[in-house]
Amino acid sequence: MKLGLIGHPIDHSLSPGLHQGFMEASKLEGSYDLFPMQSITREGLKHLFTTHKLTGCNVTIPLKEAVLPLLDRLDPTAEAAGAVNTIVLESGALVGYNTDCAGIEKALDQLDSNAASALIFGTGGAAKAVHYVLNQRGISSKMLTRKPSPLNYSTLSPEDFKSHKLWINCTPIGGPKYMEEHLPLPNGVLSPEFAIFDLIYHPLPTPLLKAANDAGARTVDGRIMLTEQARKAWELFRAAYYKNL
Repeated sequence: MKLGLIGHPIDHSLSPGLHQGFMEASKLEGSYDLFPMQSITREGLKHLFTTHKLTGCNVTIPLKEAVLPLLDRLDPTAEAAGAVNTIVLESGALVGYNTDCAGIEKALDQLDSNAASALIFGTGGAAKAVHYVLNQRGISSKMLTRKPSPLNYSTLSPEDFKSHKLWINCTPIGGPKYMEEHLPLPNGVLSPEFAIFDLIYHPLPTPLLKAANDAGARTVDGRIMLTEQARKAWELFRAAYYKNL
């Protein structure tokens, strides 16, 4: 079985180790390779699958939305979320799935927040998946961006930030490339009433998680989401592998 990951940056990814573990547990020989890229075309995606004989691949930033029009079919969850993190070759067709949603569900269950509304930091594919899951749970949410927009961070006052007791970071701020950077959030807002979910899983704790822990807020990092989305993706890869034999 041949699998891979597309996106950028991906050299820090834990996905190869996770999927190699799944292969060993299933007594399947195979490989999981990294294909760093910041853009891709439909022909390029098909060429990647053909040249490397891929059963499937995972998708990360900045391609989770960009791949949508390149695929032959979308799973209903991926279509509703507006983002894809898993592509599977099924009977010659490239099918897009979103297993991030399952990982987000698991992380939110552990966080156990009763917040009625949330702030999502970021507007990319992961943020869209979070927005979709929160909506399914009846939790209203706003996606904030640094870019000029009615929902730029600067448009919210400290009181606005205080009114949303669930914060979810879907940006790379605090991750490997931006370890020392901080989100443009007001000081002194966090308290034990808050619940914070940071999708970053390395390095830990991120600046946001440290601030939340110091304030006594409930927190969860990206490791649960990472392992759960990988497990769901593996189930799709394995099923397609045997079907394609």
